[in-house]
Amino acid sequence: MTDHSLIRPEVAALPDYNAGLALERFRSVYGIDAVAKLDSNESPLGPSPAAVQAIREAAAGVGRYPDASDEALRRAIGLANGVEPEAVILGNGSEDLIGAIYRAVLRPGDRVVTICPSFGLHEFGALACGALVDKVSFPEDWEFPVDGLIAALRQPARVLIFSSPSNPAGPAVTQGDFARLLNAVPKRTLVVFDEAYREYLAPGVVFDALALLRDWGGPWLSLRTFSKAYGLAGARVGYGICADAALAKALRKTRNPFAINALAATSALAALQDDGHLARVVALTLSERARVADALAAKGYELAPSHGNFLFFRTPASAAELAEALRRKGVLIKAWQEEPFLDWARVTISSPSENDAFLAALPAKAAASSCRSAG
Repeated sequence: MTDHSLIRPEVAALPDYNAGLALERFRSVYGIDAVAKLDSNESPLGPSPAAVQAIREAAAGVGRYPDASDEALRRAIGLANGVEPEAVILGNGSEDLIGAIYRAVLRPGDRVVTICPSFGLHEFGALACGALVDKVSFPEDWEFPVDGLIAALRQPARVLIFSSPSNPAGPAVTQGDFARLLNAVPKRTLVVFDEAYREYLAPGVVFDALALLRDWGGPWLSLRTFSKAYGLAGARVGYGICADAALAKALRKTRNPFAINALAATSALAALQDDGHLARVVALTLSERARVADALAAKGYELAPSHGNFLFFRTPASAAELAEALRRKGVLIKAWQEEPFLDWARVTISSPSENDAFLAALPAKAAASSCRSAG
């Protein structure tokens, strides 16, 4: 039996990661098939057919180790983003890179500034390293909390990390606010700008974050992924575009030396070249997001303004209770587990049929509240 004193207290105190439920696990636990899996922000159209074909063609070569330098994929990513391949770092999902970043730069007692609600690993990875995490909450109107972040940065911080569009809520920082925030960041602070959902930004909202980061001049990294709009969630391919090759080189020392397996790398390379599939995914998601948002509002639910492939809505009481009730109808959503947002849930925008199944299973908010009171 493991002696509990063996585990570092920072690790023992960490909460479990709030992951979506795999379909096989769902069937095993609930004894029914899912009619709508909307808890992991997966693409409704899946990966590009070219990516699937690339996996098939590469499968015979899995007896060999992959290219540890990831040269082909880094070169393609660099070309697509106007950066040198040496400044691109790949990981087994962006979660892998978050861990590599923290292991590379954090010392016990260092301070990390982020937003709330937020992607859990922005916080957990820092806590595991013995860092202190300062979480700046969104205001009630869901305006991006730039002023709060600026205030938090008046004290020394090793890392500023946040996502835009923000997961789980969905607001996106504007170009002007991002520039204003960067102007307030000390040059000794590493800025990690998580752009996992950037493909879903509308033309009037998207801006060139890399250009602003370069102009700022301090250390920075843009985190991106093939898991969302590219539909390769199971392949686990994340990447970072770094301020310079020196930062990328340091991160390669703190991640697995073979971070990307051969099948994942070849599928991501094919997906990156299929602009048509990506455009279809984004168009469907934006159309359905507007439709589902209207339907949720009509049912009486309060919503955060989302620029991602998901919606964040307030539940009548415990979001965990609502999520469990929906699971028993074959509908999977994610109840948020971060204070003070325990009465909020996130639902992925998927295909029209899955979205309809969710809306049909979800009670009107007034009805749900009265049922809870009566029960």
